[in-house]
Amino acid sequence: MKNVLFYAVLFAFLLISGCTWLLDAPQPEPVEPGPAPEAELTEPLLPQPAPDSEEEPPREPVEIEGLVLVSDLDDSIILDLKYATADNFTGEQVYPVAVAAINKETGLRFLKAVEIFRRDGYTVKLWDAYRPLSASHQLWASCPDPRYVIKPEDPPPTSGFRPRHNNGMCVDITLVDSNGNELEMPTGFDDFTEKAAPDYPHVSEAARRNRDYLISVMESAGFQVARTEWWHFTDITGTPGPYLDVPLEAFS
Repeated sequence: MKNVLFYAVLFAFLLISGCTWLLDAPQPEPVEPGPAPEAELTEPLLPQPAPDSEEEPPREPVEIEGLVLVSDLDDSIILDLKYATADNFTGEQVYPVAVAAINKETGLRFLKAVEIFRRDGYTVKLWDAYRPLSASHQLWASCPDPRYVIKPEDPPPTSGFRPRHNNGMCVDITLVDSNGNELEMPTGFDDFTEKAAPDYPHVSEAARRNRDYLISVMESAGFQVARTEWWHFTDITGTPGPYLDVPLEAFS
């Protein structure tokens, strides 16, 4: 019993001494709050320019002396410009660039036929359209036969014009099917034989049917087929203008 009392008194003494020591211990100085850090100033966000686009702005349609580009009228027309290659009766490249131009009013009539062909599942392939006078002189020198090449007047007339390639009122065309194949026709382009005549009878049934269909649609749009060339069509509805020698490079 005495031991218990002794330890109780000792515990109480130690407890009181510890609390007194804690009260006497130096306390840390209170820290005065400092000024808040200044916010870092940043440049205001300005609208950034859009990155350069790789797409070029649409090109304005070209019109020179009443001539426009066929591709500006309808870019579905396939351009296979024979005189811009050596694949023609001269065996030489006549046009320096592969550019097809046409009289604007003739072109609008031509589009009527193009739309009929498209509706029936065909695409027009263009072999020739506007032809500069200088090119006509070159063709005449290679084939001086008025049945196939019109002799260009020198100097050109100032009146009494007729619809010709030289004023953009003629087109040389054929048709292509949905697989990209040319329809069977009596001949190829620039065939100077009697087989090229639009009424030549001794051709296959498919060639006759395709030729007659081509002619029929073009006639419905105001064109007339040449008597010696099933592919050559003249705008007989419009008013012929002067024969031109505008270089094809001017359109490119």
